[in-house]
Amino acid sequence: MAGADLAGIGRRWQEKIAASPEYTIVPHDNIFRLGLNRYPVRESVFFENQQLLSRLCRDYSDVCLEDCFSGEERRNQEGEYYVISSRSSAPCIRHGRSDIHALFDHDLTLVRGVGPAVSARLRSKGCKTLRDMARMRKYRPSALSVLEVLEQEPVAICRLSTARKGAAHPLTLLTSGLFSPESFRFVDIETLGIFGRPVILIGLGYFRGGELQVKQYLLRDISEEAPALSAFMEEIPEDAVLVSFNGRSFDIPYIADRLAYYGLPPLPAMPHYDLLHPSRRLWKHAVPDCRLGTLEARILDIIRDEDLPGALVPEWYCRYMETKNPGPLVPIVEHNRQDVVSLAFLLERLVSEWYERLRFS
Repeated sequence: MAGADLAGIGRRWQEKIAASPEYTIVPHDNIFRLGLNRYPVRESVFFENQQLLSRLCRDYSDVCLEDCFSGEERRNQEGEYYVISSRSSAPCIRHGRSDIHALFDHDLTLVRGVGPAVSARLRSKGCKTLRDMARMRKYRPSALSVLEVLEQEPVAICRLSTARKGAAHPLTLLTSGLFSPESFRFVDIETLGIFGRPVILIGLGYFRGGELQVKQYLLRDISEEAPALSAFMEEIPEDAVLVSFNGRSFDIPYIADRLAYYGLPPLPAMPHYDLLHPSRRLWKHAVPDCRLGTLEARILDIIRDEDLPGALVPEWYCRYMETKNPGPLVPIVEHNRQDVVSLAFLLERLVSEWYERLRFS
C-alpha cells in the first residue's frame, strides 16, 4: 500500500456508509418485517441508540482516545497501531483426553462405510466399540486405521472427526478438549460493513496464568489497518486453535481477505471451532434465536448494558472519524471485548453439555 492515499480511502468509506447504511430500520418493531430484512434494526432500538450516541458525544467531547481507553501505541514493520489490553476470569475446562477418547471408541460410525443403520446392527450383535470392530475380519483394517489416528496428536483426531462427522458435529466440537487451553485463540472482529471494507477492531482472547487475556487492536485511523492485522498475526502461533462465533462464514474469511489486500502472509492452517452451529443444534428449541447476545442472556446469564447492535457499528465509527470524539467507540470496544469473553465461556458450556449428552446417548 506504499504511496496509497489511505486518508482519502477512509473519507470515501465514510461517505459511502453515510449515503447507504446496510441496515434497515423496522417501524414500530414490526415482527413480520423483522424477518424480511437481512440486517433489521428495531425502530425503538435505533432511537434509543441515537440518544445514547448523543450522550456519549457530549460526555467525551473533551477526551482524547488514548485517555479514554488507556491502551498502548506500538509500532511494527507496517506502521503504528493501537492495542487495548484487559483481563477476565477464565472458565474451567473440565474434560480431558481420556473422556474424549472413550466417546470416540464407542462411535462406530467413525469407520468408513459404517452409518447409523450398520452401527445399530453391529451393536445389537454385541459390537460396542471400535476395538470390538477391530476383531471382526470385515472391519479390522478400517477400525485399526481409526484407532491408530486416535493415538495421534489432537489435530489428526480433529481432522478425522471433521471428515467423518462434519465440522459442526458435537463430537468434532469435543475434540477441542484434547488441545491445551493455552493454544486457544478466541477471535471476533468489527468492520465497516460487508466483505471488502476495512476491519476497524480485532478482538483476540487467550488463556494465560489462569486468566483470559484480551487484546483489542483498535484503528484510530484507517491507515492503521495493516499494522493492526500484522500485530494480530504475531499472536497466532503455528499450534493455535481458533474459536469463533460464525467465524467460518464471516470473521476468518474477512481477515484473510484483508490480509491479502495488503499483501500480508495468510493465516496458517489450523483447527477452527465455530460455536454457532453446535449452539443452534443444542439450543434451537430453547431460545428465540441463536445470536451470541441471546445465548449470553438465556444460557450464560450474562447481561449487557447499553449493547450496540452490530449493524450500527459502521455508522458510529464514522461519527468518530468525522469528529475524533472517542465517545462512539466506547460501546463498540466494550461490545467486542464481551464477545471475546463470551466465546470462552460458551465453549466451556457447549463442551460440557454435549459431553453429557453424547456420554449417555
